[in-house]
Amino acid sequence: MNRSMTGLMMLVGGGVLGAGLGLLFAPCAGEKSRKKMMRMGKTISNRSDRVMRDISDRLDDLADSMSSMSGKAGRFMHLR
Repeated sequence: MNRSMTGLMMLVGGGVLGAGLGLLFAPCAGEKSRKKMMRMGKTISNRSDRVMRDISDRLDDLADSMSSMSGKAGRFMHLR
């Protein structure tokens, strides 16, 4: 067996082993864990939406500032 196939088999085996250990040592029942993950997913989604809106607003402000500055620079260059 070649080296890449061995590595792939080890990766898959490690994933299966990790999933099994995660289920074995999970602090909550499956239904409760799924609810927690759904809440966490919604929270992360909401936060990322807010961050993206904030970045978008800041980029709009930057574009407006750059546009204003380019107009001023153009007028300044024509005066010389």
